[in-house]
Amino acid sequence: MIGKELKKHGWGKFIDAVVWIADKEPVMGFLIRKAEGRLWEAIVEEEKDSLRPAQELKYYFVRNLLRTTEDRLRKGIMSKEVFRKMVKVFVKNVFVEDISQREINEEVRKDEVYPSFIVLSPTQQCNLHCPGCYAGSLANTKVSLPYGIAQRIIKEKVALWHSRFTVISGGEPFLWRDNGKGVIDLAMENNDNFFMIYTNGTLIDAALAEKMAEAGNITPAISVEGFEEKTDQRRGQGTFKKVLRAFKNLREAGVPFGISVDADRDNWHEVTSKEFLKFYFDEEGVFYGWLFQYMPIGRSYTLKSVVTPEERLEMFKRNVWAIKEGGYNYIDFWNQGVMTDGCLAAGRKGGYLYIDWNGNVMPCVFIPYYRDNIMEVYERGGTLRDVLYSPYFKKIRAWQCDYAYGRQSVEKRNLILPCPMRDHHTVIYDILKDSFKIKPSDDYARESLDDVEYHRGLIEYDKRLEEVIEPVWEREYRENGGSPDAVDMRAGNS
Repeated sequence: MIGKELKKHGWGKFIDAVVWIADKEPVMGFLIRKAEGRLWEAIVEEEKDSLRPAQELKYYFVRNLLRTTEDRLRKGIMSKEVFRKMVKVFVKNVFVEDISQREINEEVRKDEVYPSFIVLSPTQQCNLHCPGCYAGSLANTKVSLPYGIAQRIIKEKVALWHSRFTVISGGEPFLWRDNGKGVIDLAMENNDNFFMIYTNGTLIDAALAEKMAEAGNITPAISVEGFEEKTDQRRGQGTFKKVLRAFKNLREAGVPFGISVDADRDNWHEVTSKEFLKFYFDEEGVFYGWLFQYMPIGRSYTLKSVVTPEERLEMFKRNVWAIKEGGYNYIDFWNQGVMTDGCLAAGRKGGYLYIDWNGNVMPCVFIPYYRDNIMEVYERGGTLRDVLYSPYFKKIRAWQCDYAYGRQSVEKRNLILPCPMRDHHTVIYDILKDSFKIKPSDDYARESLDDVEYHRGLIEYDKRLEEVIEPVWEREYRENGGSPDAVDMRAGNS
């Protein structure tokens, strides 16, 4: 009940105070330090029915956001005007008011589901051609959603779920145009929403950065694969330098930005190293980072690129260090499933659903199979709610509840392995074989669905993964019941 606890502790007034003193740096630093103690109470001490190690990691993540914000304001990397807008929209609307209202609704309507956000990919078009792209995007791909449909989706999720956080993906989102409008227009016309936009960053020139600053409710998460060699190897020669130019343009405009990283067997060591963190966060001014482990879907999918169980364990150790000791806002999906109480797919409470450029509604970006198309749902007079309660989505949510979400702390199963698509592949495979009229989103998904060796390989991988990770879960989260301090951080984070 984090939202209600934050309201009880007077966080609305605290946020107003932070906005008011944004240009009074010494006072702001003092206020943030005071806030850290109250955060510890609200997130850790008063959440007695939750796994304490998970709550502590949540605390450190929020603490790191506060400290990073103070640092970026002091250095001028984040403008005070953008800061004021973002605090009011993201912190007050999304982090306090929306969470609190959903918690109230869930108590009154116990059978209802209230997702926190959606991921929307308005276009498949992209100016890059990356191996393993889950979207299979190409420069000549023109499939896109009508602007009116995207607008309706945003308005509807606010009305139905009190959800004012929106994630935009692609394709390359900044290529999307319909009737002269694009993602900047969508953000400006929905200025009570906060938008995080996954982008390759190559189109972010000074003018686009200034538009984002004007909107004040956008943060881009820019894709990198490591340093220059690894990034250009996957994304094309010269991409790394374009990304650095995008960083510079965003810093000068005062827009906070993050990175989105795909870790595979070739680059995992680099993208979890201290050198990587120092370069991107400390030197380039990155505000946050999402680390996605390679999922064998999309173009040229292959199990050979998936990190080994042993590598994944090392990534887990490094990531706990990065959050707690390093002070970085760098989250490893899926290793930090403890922070989200497991899988977020299929519109789970606190979770999300995914809508692509065709209007196909999927449980997750990484589960490329759908039953409903939102445009067809709208044509027959339905809403997003109809999709949310489809038997396909309900089946996935039933597994989530059985596995961890909603269970007492002592009953939760391994949250370091939260993903039904990759960590528990038999779950999704069985659901896809059921009679839910489920269809693949593209030819790659169709090919993998019929690939017996692919499914056999993932199931075997899961068995080996459990052998390596389960002892860590039992020792550090179940038996000790203490904090992530117990995790052995000595394994070479270099």
